[in-house]
Amino acid sequence: MRLVNISIDIYNILIGTVLFISLVPNHYMKERLRTCFNLMIIINIIMSAADALTMHYEGPSNPLNFTVFPAAMFIYYCMSCLVITVAAIQLVFFVDQKKFRKPFYIILWIILIFYFACLAITPYTDLLYTIDANNNYSRGKCFYLIIIVQILLYADIATYLIINRKVLTRKHSMIIGSFIFFPQIAQIIQLLHYGISIINAGYSMAFIMLFIHTSRDLEENLENAEVNLDEKENELNDKLSEIENSKLQFIKMQNHTIESLSNLVENRDEDTGEHVRRTRAYVELLAIQLMKNGHYPNILTPRYVRFLKRAAPMHDIGKIVVPDAILKKPGRLTHSEFALMKRHASEGGRIVHEILDGYEDPEYIQITADIATHHHEKWNGTGYPGKLVGEAIPLSARIMAIADVFDALVSPRVYKSPMSYDEAFQIIEEGIGVHFDPVIAREFLNIKEKAAAINESYKGK
Repeated sequence: MRLVNISIDIYNILIGTVLFISLVPNHYMKERLRTCFNLMIIINIIMSAADALTMHYEGPSNPLNFTVFPAAMFIYYCMSCLVITVAAIQLVFFVDQKKFRKPFYIILWIILIFYFACLAITPYTDLLYTIDANNNYSRGKCFYLIIIVQILLYADIATYLIINRKVLTRKHSMIIGSFIFFPQIAQIIQLLHYGISIINAGYSMAFIMLFIHTSRDLEENLENAEVNLDEKENELNDKLSEIENSKLQFIKMQNHTIESLSNLVENRDEDTGEHVRRTRAYVELLAIQLMKNGHYPNILTPRYVRFLKRAAPMHDIGKIVVPDAILKKPGRLTHSEFALMKRHASEGGRIVHEILDGYEDPEYIQITADIATHHHEKWNGTGYPGKLVGEAIPLSARIMAIADVFDALVSPRVYKSPMSYDEAFQIIEEGIGVHFDPVIAREFLNIKEKAAAINESYKGK
C-alpha cells in the first residue's frame, strides 16, 4: 500500500507540474483567478511531496527518519487546510459577487487561526496526530477537529454560494462541483479506509476539470473574438473609406479655395485668371521632367511634386497687399512703385503661414511659403526679396520662376502684348545661369513643345 500511495503522490506532482507550466505563460484567465489556481497547484504539489516523504521515512530505519518524517507530516497537515482555503477564495473570485464577501473572509480567518493553533501545539500534545517513539504515525486524540474545520470551511463556501445563487450559471456550477465533488469523494474514501492517501489525487482531478473547462472557454472566446475582429475590421475599413472620401473632398475643396483666392488676386492685375492654372501645369510638367532625368533626387519625390503642384497657385498671393493703382498701371513702374510691388514676395510668405499653419502638412506649407517668397529670386543673386544666389534659392521657387516668367512672356498684360513662343524660349535660354537654374532651364527647353501646348490649351477658355 505504501508503494501505491507514493506512486499516486508522484503522479499528482507530475500532473501539477504540467498544469503549472501550461498556465504560467497564458493570460486567458483573470489575474486573480490565475494566481489562485497556480497557488492551489503549488500547494497540492507540496502536499503530495510531503505525503510521499511521510510514506518513505515513516519508521525507525535510520536517524534521518526521525527528522524528515515529523517535518513532512506537519507540512502535509498545513497544506491540506491551505488547499481548501485557496480553493474557497478561488470560488469567491470566480463568482465575483460582493454579497457576504466580507463575512466570508472573517469566518475564513477565524477557522484558519483555530486550525493552525491546534496544529502548532500538536507536536507537543498529540492533538491532531501522533508520532510515537518508533516514528510511526497515528491519528490524534482530537483528530475529529480536522473534520470539523473542513465542514466549517465548506459551510462558509456553501453560505456564500447560496446567498449569491441568483447569479450562478451552469459554468459556475461545473467549476464549483469539480472543486467540491472530487476532493470530498477522495476525503471520504481516505477516512473510511485508513492507510489510503488519495486526497491529493482528488484535487488533481479538480484542477484537470478546471483546466479543461477553461481551455474550452478560451476556444469559444477566441472564436467569438475572431468573429468580432472580422466585424470590427469591416467597420474599420468602412470608416477608413469614409475618412478617405472626406479627406479627398476636403482636399478638393481646399484646392478650389486656394485656386479661387489666387485667381481673385490675379484678376486684380487685369489677367484672365487662367495664369494660376497655366503656371501650375508648367510647374508639374517641369518637375516630372526633372525627376524623370534624375535631377535633385533627394528632394524631388512624388510627394514633393504633389505638394509643389498644389502650392503653385499661391505664388502671387502676396499681391493682395499691393494697391490696385500699381497692379493695373499700364506703363512702367517708378522706383518707389516697384519697391511697393516687390513687397508681395515677402508678404506672400507671411500670408501663406497665416492661412495654412495648423491646418496643413508642414512640408506643404514650407514649399508654398518658399514659392510665394522666393519665386522672384535670380540665380546670380540680383533678384528679390533675399538676393539669394544659386542653390540657396529653394528648388520649388527655382522651378516656379521659369513657369511664372514663361507665362508672363507669352500672355497679354495691361502694359504689353504677348510674345511668340520662340521669343519667350530665347529669353529663357539667355537667362540660363543668370536668372534661372541652368539644369532646370535646360530641361524646360527640352519640353518647350509641351509647354507651348499647355498654353494653347487654355486659350479660348
